[in-house]
Amino acid sequence: MNNDRLILIGFSSLCIIAIFKLIPREKVRDAWVLFLFLQVITWPAGLFAVERGWIEYPTQLFPIANAYNRTSFSFEFFIFPIVAIFFSLYYPDKSKIKGALIYYISFAGFFTICEVVLEKYTTLVEYHEWKWYWTLLTVIISLFLNQKYYLWFKKRFVKVESR
Repeated sequence: MNNDRLILIGFSSLCIIAIFKLIPREKVRDAWVLFLFLQVITWPAGLFAVERGWIEYPTQLFPIANAYNRTSFSFEFFIFPIVAIFFSLYYPDKSKIKGALIYYISFAGFFTICEVVLEKYTTLVEYHEWKWYWTLLTVIISLFLNQKYYLWFKKRFVKVESR
């Protein structure tokens, strides 16, 4: 096992620990909704970017899956959706536009910085036509869509539950 796979295992382990430590029991259903909906976004977006040759994920946690799906299972289907859970569950509802913008940029910026570092020092991700600012923009858009869906879901679910 090479160091890059150990990094994926480490990030995945941290995510699993964070799920158990930071998601309140009464928010587990919400966490599942957020997790699954973000995968709906990342699946076609990731496939599109990889198939266009803009970005590549040479090292995979599950190399056999690379023959069928060349996106990063770890990033697109596990790590980023878990980041999105924490983004939405701890979203500052009362914040003004400036505060919300800082929140979005903080999360997306952290995720982007991690990806840029991984692109530079590992074989987990390779940029071809892709640039760091595309990651920043797509992460912000994904988090925005996920947050809006979550708000709609909560509003809809509360109406159904109160009947």
